[in-house]
Amino acid sequence: MKNLLLGMLLIGSVGCTGLQPIGPLAHGKKSLPPKGSLDADAPEPATVSAPKPIPPAMLIVPGEVNSDNASAAAQKLANEFEYDLKTMSPPSKTAEISRYKGGVKQN
Repeated sequence: MKNLLLGMLLIGSVGCTGLQPIGPLAHGKKSLPPKGSLDADAPEPATVSAPKPIPPAMLIVPGEVNSDNASAAAQKLANEFEYDLKTMSPPSKTAEISRYKGGVKQN
């Protein structure tokens, strides 16, 4: 039993060598980056407002559908979806970034 506990202690201590203590009571070297080094090197991000989306085509509304024209309404709905997919603008490649300072939006 003594050998088992000693073996588990050794295996556990080898497995925990990658862990580093943190917090106010931790002693030893601290690998915090110097203050201001990351902010000074970062370029100003390009901000672009998002384009206004194109409203969907209203080729058919629910009030126009009844049991007599169900297949024609389904065809109109398929045409509406196809038209909306063709006229949809591609998604923007730049991220929208909002900056808040003191709870107030800056841009």
